[in-house]
Amino acid sequence: MLTAAAYSFRLQSRLAISLSWIAGYANVITLTMCGVAVSHVTGNVTHVGQHLGSFNLGALSFVAFLVVAFFFGAGAAGSMLELARLRGFRSIYALPVASEAVVLAVVALTLEYQNHAIGEDRGAVWLMSGAASVAMGIQNATITRISGAVVRTTHLTGVLTDLGLEGSQLLLWWCSKLRGGRASRPRRAWRVSLRHPTTLRIALLVSIFGSFIFGVTAGVLAYRFAPDYAMTVPVAFLIWILYMDWRKTIAEVRQIDPLRDSECTNLLSEPGALPQRVGIYRLTHHRKKSPHHAPDFQLWAGRIPEERRVIVLAVSAMTVFDSDSAMNLTMTARRLKEDGRSLVICGVNPVQMQVLARSGVMMVLNDEDFVDDLQQAVARARGLSD
Repeated sequence: MLTAAAYSFRLQSRLAISLSWIAGYANVITLTMCGVAVSHVTGNVTHVGQHLGSFNLGALSFVAFLVVAFFFGAGAAGSMLELARLRGFRSIYALPVASEAVVLAVVALTLEYQNHAIGEDRGAVWLMSGAASVAMGIQNATITRISGAVVRTTHLTGVLTDLGLEGSQLLLWWCSKLRGGRASRPRRAWRVSLRHPTTLRIALLVSIFGSFIFGVTAGVLAYRFAPDYAMTVPVAFLIWILYMDWRKTIAEVRQIDPLRDSECTNLLSEPGALPQRVGIYRLTHHRKKSPHHAPDFQLWAGRIPEERRVIVLAVSAMTVFDSDSAMNLTMTARRLKEDGRSLVICGVNPVQMQVLARSGVMMVLNDEDFVDDLQQAVARARGLSD
């Protein structure tokens, strides 16, 4: 779930919904034990101004500490994401999610060590609420990066705002479709609306809202029946996400060096003769003999150097394309074409081709842009680069 290159709308939604309940859960536990909502930065900043105006330095230092802790968590997540990207980690989001699990484990240990009597120890209050704030900062920054700043999981202000905007747009769309009074129009509009992007967006926002409330309710019940071990639940869930991500087989797109790759060296009589305008890329996976899901091709295309004007993509026979990944590849091909670039794809088998064809890729690429092997792809790329 955490490999950046695999993030379709469906996977983004699944992860956002999964993390949202953790935010609600951690929020209600710290609210119960420490009297603060750690993910409510707006409220905490308001308290900063309130205590600053009343010269209450003791209370001011505490809420300012929470704001700084949240900021530190977001900054740490950003640093980890960038480091993982530069080092070429398979899953750049695994490190911040693992860090969130560790920080929430500190909260769980504090809760257990204090026998859930946190309010009697000021140091424990600072430690627990500060650690929870750092965890919320990490989570919010991570999901923001994953979704391209589309969704947040630790607060619901933006969710309700977007829900109001999207709901009004869908209502106006329905009104425009129902004009005319035909009896069949409501049924037809309903079928079309199920596939409408606004409907999908509303479903995501409602699910995030519901997941947050579920987390709050679950936190209250967990604290009521097992207060010492209440925080172990979100920690265990994050560990489970990391395990499932490790098991998830998602391909990566890696550039081939013609001077070092044995297959390219055999194809080129003079390895250095490949034009600089041509870039050769291959779908790879650490479990080469097992089926693997296609990555986010748009993310890959955004990182291709500008001087590469003809791009060869070698697809593995073990790569699984679904409707999301096929549409993703189609949009990538359209984007490259709009930039004046050419895309040549090789190694696509008949089953993969059927899925890609349904996505409309043939309306963007020509038949000549799909070839059987890398040798033909290199020849095609050379012709396009002249």
